[in-house]
Amino acid sequence: MNYDEFRSSISKGNVNPVYVFTGEETYILDMAVEYLIQVFITTDQKTLNLSNIEGKTSGLDDLKASCETLPFMSQRRVTLLRTPEALIDKESDSDNLLNYIKSLGDHQVLLINDRNVKIKKNTKLYRHLNKTGSAVVFDKLKGKDLTDWVRGRLSGREKDMSYTDMNYFIQQCSYSSRNISTTLYDLDNEIKKLSDYTSGKTIDRNTLDSVLIKPLDKNIFDFLGAVGSNDSDRAMEVFNDIYLMNEPIPRILYMISRQFRLLLGYVVYKEKGYASGEIQEKLRIKPYEFGKIAAQGNQMNQKRLRGILEDILQTDKNLKTLSSDQRLEMEILIIKLTKGK
Repeated sequence: MNYDEFRSSISKGNVNPVYVFTGEETYILDMAVEYLIQVFITTDQKTLNLSNIEGKTSGLDDLKASCETLPFMSQRRVTLLRTPEALIDKESDSDNLLNYIKSLGDHQVLLINDRNVKIKKNTKLYRHLNKTGSAVVFDKLKGKDLTDWVRGRLSGREKDMSYTDMNYFIQQCSYSSRNISTTLYDLDNEIKKLSDYTSGKTIDRNTLDSVLIKPLDKNIFDFLGAVGSNDSDRAMEVFNDIYLMNEPIPRILYMISRQFRLLLGYVVYKEKGYASGEIQEKLRIKPYEFGKIAAQGNQMNQKRLRGILEDILQTDKNLKTLSSDQRLEMEILIIKLTKGK
């Protein structure tokens, strides 16, 4: 079922003892998590009646201990299982979890938060949850639902946009693109920037062209994230997406090099004790880009970044002096960058 069906079911008192939330649209998924918690737990009860279990660091026994704890002065207790894939990587673990959730009582709700869409749809666990109406899928918004959401966010900031410009905005943000992973979080960030930039009530086409982050920049940020987490498959996928946009490889390499230079600058200034505002000023970048750089910079160190820039420099020399395949040179570079050394 989708989010609207889920909310309707909850409002009618039809509550399952377990749910799995999964799907591309993390913005609405996160909203649904908060909604479920608020339905059953008041703010002053969260300490006693809400448990967060990390699948990466906890086992099935930890999950059972939480689920079997009775609620305090509340009808139900909520257990939120994050990164569930770590608990069900092995088929035996998945079977044990499936057998356990089949016996859950109605004194609590177990929410399996598959935010990164790691649980395969053909597993016995997912098929059981889907069959029992416990799987809630958060797909990207489409059509009127999407334009209504954008108009609502604009209205909340006392702004407006023509229907034509709104569709242009959605297109420029690449929300509906299969090649670029854009969510409502990204659209919301763009709406905030546009609203801050616009003094009047209406956001027009000229403003959109002046302020919006271009798809290439968005992809470069995704590439940085993949390198930061040593995910060679994802980094290769993002590179191929950019390549299919007909961007020249030298320009792609330049953009990648620029972002890693900014990352190194961020790390150096941070280690020297500069505050975030001072670092942004020294790097001379806009708040949106700085937020992306800061998020990635906190996961890297100077040694690795300097090594990455040396590899990029060597690739640049190869592109200019050798007659080798440019795409192959980039793919070799990506393998080097995602070794994590």
